[in-house]
This record gives sequence, structure tokens and C-alpha cells, in this order.
Amino acid sequence: MRAFATDGFGQAGNIRALPVPDPGEGEVLVRIKAASISMTDLSVMAGHLKDYMEHVFPLIPGIDASGVVEQVGPGVTGFRQGEEVFGFESRQVMGRGTWAELGALPSTSLMPKPSSLDHHEAAVLPHCALTAVAAVDAAGLGPDSLTVLLVATGGVGSFATQLVAKAGGCGIAITRPEYGDYARSLGATDVIDYTTMDPVAAVRELCPEGVDALIDMAGVPELTSALAAEVHPGGKVVSVVMAPDVEALAARHVEGLLTSRWAAQHRFGEITELFPESLKLPAIQTFPFEDVGAAIALQATRHVHGKLAIVLT
Repeated sequence: MRAFATDGFGQAGNIRALPVPDPGEGEVLVRIKAASISMTDLSVMAGHLKDYMEHVFPLIPGIDASGVVEQVGPGVTGFRQGEEVFGFESRQVMGRGTWAELGALPSTSLMPKPSSLDHHEAAVLPHCALTAVAAVDAAGLGPDSLTVLLVATGGVGSFATQLVAKAGGCGIAITRPEYGDYARSLGATDVIDYTTMDPVAAVRELCPEGVDALIDMAGVPELTSALAAEVHPGGKVVSVVMAPDVEALAARHVEGLLTSRWAAQHRFGEITELFPESLKLPAIQTFPFEDVGAAIALQATRHVHGKLAIVLT
């Protein structure tokens, strides 16, 4: 099969021929039609997660996929050959990813693909939507809550902004000026252009008594710390990219939390049912598999709004 793989951390990687994986106990071999690209994939390739979980080489990146069942492994029920499915790599082993023509994925993290979604649309949902769910759950938002969303229009942000609005809260989106209308279309009540104004001063002007929560999807320590100072006592700072300064926040009676997709994986089926009626798809830009390098380069700019997907067939 063709797969994109790297032989070491920090290496560019390329499309090459690799053996077809055998589906093991509880796994389903999926012929992948489309896969998503995220900052997590780039972090894996760079080796940023090597101290936290096992990695295997050649390392195939990719978390999400949508495709067709090729073969059902031992112990799997509920799936049949030829069925359209989508899902994500849920094992804590990096390198057996979805940027390949075939992938063996855990049956517990697969669902029948909704007929209303094309493969490239289904492929961008699981990782980012579940990460957003984990973040908004951790923030404990209620009606009329004030939440600052740092990188509100990226992959995770496109879902988190909607979920904040769905909870009845006011979302203050910090993003680039060209993405302001997009942020509002997702439900943001206010948009701050961080390229032309001081986002901290802008938040302070909008909310002089402070905000209830900060959801950090950027991982810029100085900016996150400065915005965290605008969270009032009793509020929360939630990050999906780096651990907040829990002790410093606690001294101000603010709770700091680091969360991830793992905290919300059990809600995959529930979240799937929300599309496309209750939650909308993010903006999606697709690339043919042969142009995966261009997609990686674009993702690395950190200025993508919505999601990127590679289409294999």
C-alpha cells in the first residue's frame, strides 16, 4: 500500500510502499478515502510527544479517517466488509496512523459514516470535535458565561466556538481579521483581531469585570498567561496544548486544567449525531494525497481556518 511515513523525528517524510497492516484483535482494516491533518500530527512528527507515549517507525501520522471496511479482525462484531465508516486512532501508540491507503483501526473508535457527509467531511470531525468537547466540558460553561477562545477558528476552535454558543454562552474569539466573519458564523459574539490590537486590552475593555473562562488552543505561554489574568476568581483556564500554571492560577482562585480528546472519546457517538443539524462542519480545504507535503506546510503556518483533509481515492 502507499503511505506517507517518516523514519525519524524531525524528518520530512515521503509517500512510499509499506506492508498492509493485519487487523488484530478488535481491529478493523479500513480502506481510507480521506484523512485529516492537525497540529497534533505535526507534533508527533517533530517528536514533541515522544516522552509521553510509544512511537513506532516507519511512523505514519494521522489520527482521523473515513473510508470503507476492507476486513474485520478477530473479535469484532457490528461491522461488515464494504461498509462506509469513519473514526480515529485511539491507541496510545503513535505511528500507525491514517495517512495511508489502508489502516487497522480499533473497532471501538469507528462509527458508520453518516450518509449526509462525504468522506473528506467525515474525516475532519473526530479528533478536533472531541478535543473541543473535552475543553468546553472542562470549562463548565453555563448560560450567559463569558469565554475567551484563543485560536477560535482553527480545527478545534471551529467546534469549540460552536459549543460555547450552544451552551448559551458568549464566545469572544481571538483570531485573524480575515477570519472574523467565519468566527461569527460559528456563533462568536465578539471578535478580536490580534494582529492590529492588544488582545488582552481588548478583552479587558469588553469585559471589565473579567471573564468566566479562557480556552487556550494556541499554546503561546506569554499570551495565555496574560489572558488568564482576565479570568475572574471562580473561573477556569482550560488548555488543549500545554499545562496552565496551576499554582499561580489557584492563588487567584482560578482553576487551571489541561485536557485532550482522551477525556471525551466516550462521547463519539453522541457528538456524531449532532452533525449537520445541530453543529456545522468547519471550513475544509482538501489536498490530493500526492500533495500531502503542501498540506503539511500550510498546517505548519498555524494560520489555517477550519480543517485540512487529504483525499486518497
